[in-house]
Amino acid sequence: MDFLNITNETEIEFQEIATKLFNEYAIITHNSEYRILEMEFYWNSNTHIDKSTYTRTHVEPKSGEWFFHYSGVDIALENKTSGGYGGILLRSIYDLNNKKVYKGPMVCAMRLFSGTNAFSDTIKTKIVPHNFTKTDIQKTERIGLGKNALENGANKLQYRFVIKH
Repeated sequence: MDFLNITNETEIEFQEIATKLFNEYAIITHNSEYRILEMEFYWNSNTHIDKSTYTRTHVEPKSGEWFFHYSGVDIALENKTSGGYGGILLRSIYDLNNKKVYKGPMVCAMRLFSGTNAFSDTIKTKIVPHNFTKTDIQKTERIGLGKNALENGANKLQYRFVIKH
């Protein structure tokens, strides 16, 4: 997952990662397959301050791991050299099997991780290669941010990326 390595900490770098995830990867679960439709990037480091990024208090996920938090689920990001950390919050997904859109970070987390037997199965949710038709990407400011994002203008960053299914 080299494409998840954050080096430049720029909007362009985040958009390149979003483009790759939108067009070249799907999420499969124990019972369905999904295309990501909407995501937001959160990144904090010494040179890129974003106080709306969840700190790693209880766990320290590596790039590409699932990171569960109070707002939903992220694909974790990190840069050990700069001490940077963050994630890609999944905000909307499209179920390729039942042709239905699921909106909201917590709804995405529930769709992707619920329904797995706690006694006999392991979580099978993973991101796999998939060639989708390329589509135009819209970028906007992230939504639903708390007051921490206002402190340093992080609420104005255009780190939310959206496609239509």
